[in-house]
Amino acid sequence: MPRLPRLAKRLGLSLGSLVVAVAATELVVRATEPGPYSLFDRNPYVDSEVDDHVRHRPDFVGRWDGTWYVTDRRGFRGPEREPTFAEDELRVACVGDSCTFGKGVLEEACWPRQLEARLREGGRNAVVFNLGINGGRGKVYRALLDEHADELKPNVIALGYNINDFPNTIKAVDERVYKDRSLRRLIPEGLRNAFGRLALYRKLRQVYYDARKERDWAAAEATARETADEPIDSAVWEKERGYLEAIGAHAERHGARVVVFLFPYESQVFLESYDATPIERLRELCGSLGMPFVDLATEFRAAARSTEPPTQLFLAGDRYHPNALGYGIVADRVLAAIERE
Repeated sequence: MPRLPRLAKRLGLSLGSLVVAVAATELVVRATEPGPYSLFDRNPYVDSEVDDHVRHRPDFVGRWDGTWYVTDRRGFRGPEREPTFAEDELRVACVGDSCTFGKGVLEEACWPRQLEARLREGGRNAVVFNLGINGGRGKVYRALLDEHADELKPNVIALGYNINDFPNTIKAVDERVYKDRSLRRLIPEGLRNAFGRLALYRKLRQVYYDARKERDWAAAEATARETADEPIDSAVWEKERGYLEAIGAHAERHGARVVVFLFPYESQVFLESYDATPIERLRELCGSLGMPFVDLATEFRAAARSTEPPTQLFLAGDRYHPNALGYGIVADRVLAAIERE
């Protein structure tokens, strides 16, 4: 019998040591994430009944999923910005999802803020509003402008879609290659979301992704070939046309220009061949509506392949979101589109 208490004591000490080690590692990993130090994540979202999506909490400060959030009274990212409506003021409303909000980078590195800096460096009296909302889509973009366009009276609306917003082979790649993994299926979504609040889990997820990157790209290329001839859901594109027409109506009412682009997916940048269907379909749609379309995939591919090894333009362990350098390319291309008009 004396052996059992001793064994229980040893197990208790081992478990306690493990908990302490994990907690210490969590604190260390948190210190490496961008932004001020934080002990825990805070949910930055509030539900919106307008489009059954979320909005960012107004005047929110805190960390969520590795990103440091600071929002103004409207829930836009960054400190308060008020338009003056001066005759020479250029007001730009940037609309999009987490790639516009700037997931994973500090506020000054997201493309709307880099765009504002470039405009001001060029002598423009510019104010740029970041309406990016994580998980956004066409319906949400229209609703955001319904809520804020009359207040901001933008001169330019810069709209950034994501590649997984449309039916295409890249979406099939995302579902079959990345979301259908056996390890991912073993962890229920609710538990994954809970783990997502831990910096240590985010780091392990990043390491796991990077370790599989080459295999995933090969699988992505094979899946893209298999699904390239699958029929396209035209109804989705017709619905998107309706959203873009509504956004165009906002622009027309305020005498604004609309610039549309599509964020590239990591495999589109680094694989030798990629599916360009969503790019061409969106370009065609924008052309029919008289809206300029910016091809970012070509720019990202050129920048990545300008060095050996290729320049990294996406966040580590992330196939969607550009890093600060990638966001700089977006800012440059949107700036060029604005200056062409």
